[in-house]
Amino acid sequence: MTNLLEKALLMGFGIFVLTIFLSMINPFIIQISEFNRTIENDIIAYESFFNEVDIAVKFIIENPDAIYLREIDYPKNLNVTFDDFYVKYDFLIENKLNYKIYEYNKPFINHFYRNLSTTTFILNVSCFQNFIAVYFN
Repeated sequence: MTNLLEKALLMGFGIFVLTIFLSMINPFIIQISEFNRTIENDIIAYESFFNEVDIAVKFIIENPDAIYLREIDYPKNLNVTFDDFYVKYDFLIENKLNYKIYEYNKPFINHFYRNLSTTTFILNVSCFQNFIAVYFN
């Protein structure tokens, strides 16, 4: 009988210690999950922006007489460069500068977008004398 009592006491003490440990570590787990969620949201915003611009440019390459207009959310800490056949994106994730470069088979009118505010712009893509023009209005 004492053997069962000892096991029950040890099990109860183990559950008690585990409960105290989890209550002490819980705030740190919450902070880590919130930090990861903000990084994921930033990455999703950047990828969404890149994909929307890519779709617009490909649409204009296939339909040079058309004009592509669409509202787009400009993410924070993003710089965009349209130069020759390339679109270069500079963006910050965790205070580290990252680059993403897309190459196309038609040249762009050179444009540099630096330190734009994080608002909604109208993405305006068109073809002008065999050059692709991209504007954020």
